[in-house]
Parts: sequence; C-alpha cells; structure tokens
Amino acid sequence: MSFNANEIISECFQSKPSELKLLFREAFELRRKNFPNVIYFYSPGVIRFASSFNDAKSLLKFPAISITGRKCYLNCEHCKGKLLERMIPAETPQKLFKICLKIKEANGEGCLISGGSSKDGHVPLINFIPTIKKVKKLGLKIVVHTGLIDQNLAEALASIDVDGVMIDIIGSNETINKVYHLNSTIESFENSLSLLESNNIPSIPHIVVGLHFGKLKGEKEALKMVARHRIAALVIVSLMPLEGTRMEDVAPPSPIKVAKVILAARFLMPNIPLLLGCASPRGLYKIYLDAFSIKAGVNGIAYPSDEAYGLANKLKLKVKTFNECCSLLWKEFCKREKT
Repeated sequence: MSFNANEIISECFQSKPSELKLLFREAFELRRKNFPNVIYFYSPGVIRFASSFNDAKSLLKFPAISITGRKCYLNCEHCKGKLLERMIPAETPQKLFKICLKIKEANGEGCLISGGSSKDGHVPLINFIPTIKKVKKLGLKIVVHTGLIDQNLAEALASIDVDGVMIDIIGSNETINKVYHLNSTIESFENSLSLLESNNIPSIPHIVVGLHFGKLKGEKEALKMVARHRIAALVIVSLMPLEGTRMEDVAPPSPIKVAKVILAARFLMPNIPLLLGCASPRGLYKIYLDAFSIKAGVNGIAYPSDEAYGLANKLKLKVKTFNECCSLLWKEFCKREKT
C-alpha cells in the first residue's frame, strides 16, 4: 500500500474483487498494529434496538434532541426533515434543560443535540450554549451536530467543553448545491474543520457514502479533507433512502463500495478511531456492511448485527458494548493513554 493520499484512495476505490482480499488483510493488520484488540459496539437508544448480545430498551440512554423541532430551512434531498421526526423536540433552552433532566433521572448517559439547518448551513445553537453548559454540570455527555461552523460558535463550544462535535463533510460542490440546497462550497466545510481544530474541540466528521443520489461523488475529496486535520474520530455512514424524500427509490451504494471508502480511510488515517455509524439500510445490507467494515479495520459499529458479533469473536476481537453515541469512542482511547 502506497502512502500518497491520491494513490491510496485510487487503489482502494478502483480495486478489483481479486485485489480486495489483500487490502482487507492489510487494513485489519494495520488496525491490530495501532489499536487494542477490541471492537466497540454502540446502541445509543435513538431507535429501539435489541440483539442477542445487548438489549437497549430505554430511549433515554442517549437520545437525539432537535432544537428546531421538525423545522429545517434547507430540506435536503436525502432527508426532507424526516430524520428530525425521530428526535425529541426542544425548541427553547428551557425545554432542552427539562428533557436533559429527564435523561439524568432515567440514568441516561447523555444526548445528541442537533436540529434543522438555517439558510447558511448552520444549526442555530448559539442561544442554547448557556443551557448546554448547565447540562454538562449534570454529568451528562453531550455531543453536538452543528452543520457549518463559524468563529463565534467554535469559541462558544470550546468554552463549555462539549464531548464532541459531529459534522458532515461533503467533498463535492455539486452535492452541496443539489442535495443540501446550500449556496456554499467545500471550502466552507474545510474552514469548519479548521475552526474546530484551532479551538481544540474534539471533532468527529461524518462522511455519507452515496449522498449524491446513491452515487459516489465527492467522497475522495472528503477523505482527503478530513485527513488534513486533527480529528478525534471519523464516522462513515451510507445513504439510507427515506420514504417521503426524493431519494426514497434511490439504490444506496453497495456494501462493498462503502467498504472501499472505509478501507481508504483506514489507510489514510491509521491512528484515528474509525467507525461505521448508525445510518445505513437494514437487513441483509447491514449484515454485509458490518462484516466488510470489521475486515476493513473499523474500531466500532453502531447498531451492529448479530452476525457482526459472531465475526468479531471469530477474529478474536474482544467486544465492548455501550448505550451511547459511537462518536464518543475517542474518549476510550484517551482513558487508555492516561493509565
């Protein structure tokens, strides 16, 4: 495996089936070399999920909260606000704090604070910062999904010591315009990563494979962009066609195509925690994607299949389960470094 970013990505993306077996082997060995022999399985409770190895019944273990309710100015083609419908609405700071108190009383771990986007691609978080600071004092873990970042928000988030900032990274101007309906460029996403980095905020970029109507377009640039910055972890997810959106009948990228992106990420960033996130089609698709992801060297999987658990055991990986957001994996490695 070469070490030039463009060559690494091309080698992974263009690999033939006969070449993939070797790439999987190299990626898995790279993971073994740089990380403990453990795989982390996450079931945060955003959706009801039960498996043979973990039963996460409580939806207050680590729920997702929308500070805009179901409202989103952009109404992106892949979502149309449908993802917001699964979140707990908290349109005011007072409502947010009340919900977080309920999470605490239910022995929850924390929450994801998200919401719909404004016209300029930001989640309007700034007025909620004092409340998030109060919530942190309750002892809850707080992960924030921000959209694009400006200097004011970066400084505000740094001042309250959030546990992580999740941000979708898009590497195609056409996708930004046609899917996100955002009048912006990939430079805005790179600037957001720079602001998070310069303010020492743990960032967990997400790359949605197949975001451009199921096709790979911009994933290469997104990978290179992320690799240029100091990040806490990287999450790869797949387009999940949702009913009621323009993409409901779009075929998602095949599991092997998603796996090629994961392979490239592992080779590009050998020391960065790498995760398969919660967004992907279910059923047989998920079973295959979990298996490919483990072989490609991920450190963790959200809502893993029973088959993933079996494969992990077969590969002699110790399984640790958590009822929280997978983006918090980076904190496990910080604990390890301190001991």
